[in-house]
Amino acid sequence: MKKVLIHQPYKYGDFINLIPMAQKLQNLGFDVIFPHSYHTQDLVSYLPNITTFQIGATDINTSREYCKNNNAILIDCQYSDNNNTLCTINGGHLFIEEIKYHTAENILKCGIKYSDKYNLTWNRDLVKEINLKKMLNICDDDAYSVSHLIGDNGRTSSIPIKFKNERIIEITKIPGYSLFDWYGIILNAKNIFVIQSSVQCFVDCIKYHLNHRNIFLLNDTSEVDRLLVPAYEWDMSFFINNR
Repeated sequence: MKKVLIHQPYKYGDFINLIPMAQKLQNLGFDVIFPHSYHTQDLVSYLPNITTFQIGATDINTSREYCKNNNAILIDCQYSDNNNTLCTINGGHLFIEEIKYHTAENILKCGIKYSDKYNLTWNRDLVKEINLKKMLNICDDDAYSVSHLIGDNGRTSSIPIKFKNERIIEITKIPGYSLFDWYGIILNAKNIFVIQSSVQCFVDCIKYHLNHRNIFLLNDTSEVDRLLVPAYEWDMSFFINNR
C-alpha cells in the first residue's frame, strides 16, 4: 500500500477543501497521512480512518522528513501554487484550490479531480448540532438566513440592503464547536451570505446539498474586487470582480 502525505496544515478552509482528496485516495487504496496544525485540530475528530499528527502551521520540513523516513509520497498543497503559472495569482486560469488538486493528480496520476471536493463526508455530531441550534434559539420551523461577514485580520462585509429585514444568524467561532457543527443550521437557511473565507470553502463543498438555497458571495474590506476562490454556481449579484 503506497503512503501519501497531504501537506496543508494551516488554513481552516484549505484543510476542509482537501479532506475529500484524502478520502478519495483512501478509497483508491492509499495509506493517507494528513498533518494538521492547532488551527485545524478541531476538525480531526470528525474524520474517520485518516492518519494525522500535529505540526507547525507552516512546517513543511516536518512533512518532508516524515516522507523521507516512512517512504511516503509528498503532496505539497501549501506551497504548490507559488510558482505555478496556471494559478490565478500568477496570471493563470486555475484558482489556488484547483491547483492543489491539479498538483496531486500530476504526481499520482490516479484520477484526482477538483470536483471530488463535492464528495466531502465527515462524522456528524448530531448532539452538538442540536445543542448549537438551542444555543442560538433556532426552532425547526424558524425562517432565517446565515452569514459570515467577519474574516481574518478584521475583514468585514455587510448584508445587502434588500435582505436587511431578514433574521440573520452570523456563523462565528464558538468554543467546543467546529464549522462542521453548523451544517444543520446552514442546510435549513433561506439565504447564505459569505465573504471569501473558510466558511465559503465549507459551503462550496456542500453546495449541492443546498440546491434549493440562495448562496451569495460578498465583497469584503480587503481584495474588494479580486476573486480568489472558486465560486462556480454562486450568486455573484453583490460581488464586484475585476480579476
